[in-house]
Amino acid sequence: MAKAFSRRAVLLGLSATATLGAAPVRHAFAALDDKPFYFLTPEEARSLALLCDTLIPKDEHPSASEAGVVDFIDIQMAGPYGKGEGLYLEPPFFEGSPEQGYQLPLVPADLIRTGLAAFQRAEPTFAQADAAGREAIMTRLSEGEMDFGDLPALAFFDELWKLTNQGYFADPIHGGNKGYAGWEMVGFPGAHAYYLSFVDKHNVRYPQPPMGINHEPGGDGNLPAPKEAEEP
Repeated sequence: MAKAFSRRAVLLGLSATATLGAAPVRHAFAALDDKPFYFLTPEEARSLALLCDTLIPKDEHPSASEAGVVDFIDIQMAGPYGKGEGLYLEPPFFEGSPEQGYQLPLVPADLIRTGLAAFQRAEPTFAQADAAGREAIMTRLSEGEMDFGDLPALAFFDELWKLTNQGYFADPIHGGNKGYAGWEMVGFPGAHAYYLSFVDKHNVRYPQPPMGINHEPGGDGNLPAPKEAEEP
């Protein structure tokens, strides 16, 4: 009998057979919990959770991984964006300035996978470091002060930072921002068409809770996991 898969167990560093009966039924990975990752390996998912939680740690609001950012990145890397749709990837490739945008021969999915492996080689003790130590390591990464071989470390950080922010603050329909964590943090009620009575009011918090595109009363606003693409 196949062993049950649990994204939540992976990201908590537990085995799939670990006892989770005492955990709440509602949690950040409820919609995807019994589905394997679409792109990430379990090891990559754990590494991403640590990195993303260093960028957006838990305080009075959920951390990045608690808000489903790893799910968001996994879905993005398995989809058109991760495969480089819309990016010009023809040679020659030169080291460009930040103003010139993306200059690498790697599609985003390869950038994330290669970057995670390079980071693990450069900082093998990251998972054992305390919060201050992880922050110091992340600062070095953000300043490009790590040797990733042929991959610019700063390019990996920029992509990681962008995806973490997108996963935390994008509409939950894309797999992140679970329980509207990001919108609750900034007081954003969602992009819907019910603000007519507030058009002329400024610096006034909208009194209704956040609602995403796929909002269901009592739910967390997230769509189920996307179905596997059917063979043509």
